[in-house]
Amino acid sequence: MTAWAVYNFGRLKLSLNTILNDNYANVVVVEKMALSLQDHEDAVLAILNRDVNNGKVKFTESKDGFFQLFQQASENPTVSEAGPILKSIQSTYEGYLLGVDSLISLANRGDFISAKSFYDNILITFSKNLTDYCFWLIEENQKEMIKVGEQTKIMSDEAIIAVLVASILAFGLSVLMIVQFTKRIIEPAERLTDTVYQIGRGRLDLKIDIQTNDEIGELSREFNKMTERLRQFEELNIEKILSEKQKSETIVQSISDAIIVCDGNSKIQLINRTAEELLNISERHVVGKSIKESISDERIQHICANANDPSSVNQPYLQFHYRGRPVYLRPRISVIPPIHTERSGMVLVLQDVTQFKDLDKAKSDFMAVVSHEFRTPLTSINMALDIIRQRLLGSLTEAQEDLLRSAKQDGERLTKLVRELLQLSKLESGKFEVREKAIDLRKVVESAIQPLSLPFKEKGVEMKLSLEDDLPPLIADEQQLSWVISNLLSNALRYTDKGGCVEIIATPQGGSVIVQVRDTGQGIPQEYIENIFDKFVQVKQSTDFTPGSVGLGLAIAKDIVEMYGGKIWVESEVHKGSTFSFRMPAAQGQAV
Repeated sequence: MTAWAVYNFGRLKLSLNTILNDNYANVVVVEKMALSLQDHEDAVLAILNRDVNNGKVKFTESKDGFFQLFQQASENPTVSEAGPILKSIQSTYEGYLLGVDSLISLANRGDFISAKSFYDNILITFSKNLTDYCFWLIEENQKEMIKVGEQTKIMSDEAIIAVLVASILAFGLSVLMIVQFTKRIIEPAERLTDTVYQIGRGRLDLKIDIQTNDEIGELSREFNKMTERLRQFEELNIEKILSEKQKSETIVQSISDAIIVCDGNSKIQLINRTAEELLNISERHVVGKSIKESISDERIQHICANANDPSSVNQPYLQFHYRGRPVYLRPRISVIPPIHTERSGMVLVLQDVTQFKDLDKAKSDFMAVVSHEFRTPLTSINMALDIIRQRLLGSLTEAQEDLLRSAKQDGERLTKLVRELLQLSKLESGKFEVREKAIDLRKVVESAIQPLSLPFKEKGVEMKLSLEDDLPPLIADEQQLSWVISNLLSNALRYTDKGGCVEIIATPQGGSVIVQVRDTGQGIPQEYIENIFDKFVQVKQSTDFTPGSVGLGLAIAKDIVEMYGGKIWVESEVHKGSTFSFRMPAAQGQAV
């Protein structure tokens, strides 16, 4: 059918090409010849109107164009009558040119009256005959186009009938093929589908009885093998699966920590006895229900809702009242990888860290007591050293002066350590006084850098101050925030060599202000970045010695910033410097 259609469409294409490429092209050329003859007449009229030179130029241009068009028409005549007509045009045009030459001669002599008479009596006849010949040739081509068009219509009707007959034959053959295909393929496939459906419903004792050697037969044999393996697997593993399930539930129930197991839709699948007692729920009432419906504690709801993002858990531990006493539980989430679903389940373990919390509190209380007890004797020792160094009790030798100076430095170091320990114990015990009022950050920075100007100058380190003019007031305590900035500046000075630079930058950002202390010092190795704000953490080489520093300053600064709703972090690169930054919330609509 396709070959027959291509043949008929080829005949139609040939007829259309004859009309468009031959007849129509000749019609266009002859029309251009008629227009060129009009240009001839315009040039002759210009000569008769005494514009001889311009008329001669126009006539020469139109004559050249006419010759080119006449040559195109002569090269591809499409009708039998075109040859005589073209010869008549050629002979008449030659006579016309001779007449124009005579007219130009009369015009050159200035005899325009004779030239006008010559044009009216002789030359206009040649022009009219040429135009008539052109329209005659156009008419003959149009007749040929009509004739070819009628032939094309006949061929089109024949092609439609031929393609229609071929389509009917093809349809009949297709019906026969479909019937055969149904008998050979579809019926065995339907029997196979019906048997597979019953196997899927649990009839593992069935077998597919299709005795063919084609693809359906091969597929049937493979299904029979698969069914046999499934039947054996079911017999062997049901008891094993039940045993493993019971074993897992027993293990979960025996764990002393509270455990909650959820599926990918946040529905409870399993909880142990500890979780039931802690959350005052019953397993048989909550299994199959969502966390939000079953557990009223919003902290547990938040943790389970953000199981895939452990960083969303803000509190390191949760406080509960369990069996008449306060307990502290650390939430730990383990994500169960999805197997047949897109969502993953999770296991929430509430680990009891009460004893560690009690130990930490005992440690903090001990530190507070020891620091407080150290404070009074240290003050007395420092006063005694100052009295002796001032020679109020007598003169001193140079060696005695050196010993007293070293003792004074050690006393100041111990005093600084005791002060930091006391401040840390206050922060950890919750006794630190939070003074929330609007403060001017510029004044705080100026008061923080004033006592450090001399140490910076003595070490040869430049201090730069870059504060924006439109800094909003902050909600914090001026003295505490000044201590944070002073600590960051002291650390930057300690680890920046002579000739370096420390810059303080403060810029507003949204509803907060970011303060940065940037130095060109030694930098911090990447392995210390995460722990730099922990207590008693110091970054130094074995040869480094930093008197009076035990790694508490940054821990205290972190606690103070977070106490006022801020955040502190560090960016650093070894040998290129560090940038300590903290963000503090701005006061809304308050004046300083």
